[in-house]
Amino acid sequence: MEFKLILKKLNNSLSEEERKIFDAWIAESERHKNYFDRVEKGYLKSPESVGIDEGWSKLSSKLAIERKKRNAVYIKYVAAAVILLIVSLPLVFKKSQHELPIQQVAEKKIEVGTDKATLTLEDGTQVALEKGDSFMRQNVSSNGEQLVYQKSRSSENARLTYNTLTIPRGGQFYVVLSDSTKVWLNSDSQLRYPVNFVDHQPRKVELVYGEAYFEVSPSSLHNGTHFMVKTQGQEVDVLGTAFNIKAYREDSEVSTALVHGRVTVNQNGNTEELVPGYQSVFDPLAGTVQIAKADVNSIVAWKDGLFNFKDMPLGEILVTISRWYNAEIQIKNQEKAAIEFNGMFNRNQELEKILTIIENTNEVKLTTEGNTIIVE
Repeated sequence: MEFKLILKKLNNSLSEEERKIFDAWIAESERHKNYFDRVEKGYLKSPESVGIDEGWSKLSSKLAIERKKRNAVYIKYVAAAVILLIVSLPLVFKKSQHELPIQQVAEKKIEVGTDKATLTLEDGTQVALEKGDSFMRQNVSSNGEQLVYQKSRSSENARLTYNTLTIPRGGQFYVVLSDSTKVWLNSDSQLRYPVNFVDHQPRKVELVYGEAYFEVSPSSLHNGTHFMVKTQGQEVDVLGTAFNIKAYREDSEVSTALVHGRVTVNQNGNTEELVPGYQSVFDPLAGTVQIAKADVNSIVAWKDGLFNFKDMPLGEILVTISRWYNAEIQIKNQEKAAIEFNGMFNRNQELEKILTIIENTNEVKLTTEGNTIIVE
């Protein structure tokens, strides 16, 4: 559930439809109720109120950062009251920035990621897609934030032509394919796909590397043809569903998480079927695959503009963050990099705010030098 609804609940501004969604979420589990109670207590104690849009834009953390101890007991190091974080942290950062010379602030700032990509057309022409710029050609157009293909007539014998969309570090992009399948691409990702799918043939695309979330147009709307995603050593066969694939070049595993619908995952002739709420993890080198229940909402949070870390080592957290902020990482203390944390952050806030929240656990020192995050 979007945290914005929780803010609206606290401000008594839910619509009737939103109230139903909120009530269903609260009734879903005791954990949800306890979480809301903690947030509400923090809100009531807050020295100042925050508007819905302001609270969302200034969101520094939805969950208190926690360190996972060996006995599985979690100790909260940052204020458990989420609203207090929303109110106080942006003010602290604003004050400290004003005390620094303008030039010094500019030199230290690592930019937040944004919508940008490079589109490679079938003839090899490359087009830079960025926020504020528009592009139009035949059956494809872009407003700089999304790329949309329109379906054109094709015969069964038509020749497939391909486009490639490459997302750099510090970027993200949204594309609607010609069959109306929606794809969200994360930082440092590349997708290759037909400009137009051929009738009565499987709709095949390739996630060359990176991470993508798919909402697939159902097979029933395309004469029963399946949608297929090829990636490192595996192929995902889809009838019509929503799922996430993560296959970064530096990762040793390829993970596929199913949100809803049904998919089969094929690796070297072995086929596994996923059900909603489960994830397959494939090791291309070992040729092994494991399927387990997963927190899919946490996995796909990036699509909704959030970082959501669950029991994740600091080193892995920083790798994820560095892709979005296009930063480098220098680990001087491997022991600190192994500490596990929980936390949720707005991807649109400045990197320094996230690092400060983590530093407030008093477990690690994080600094930035130029474009590098340093773990000490």
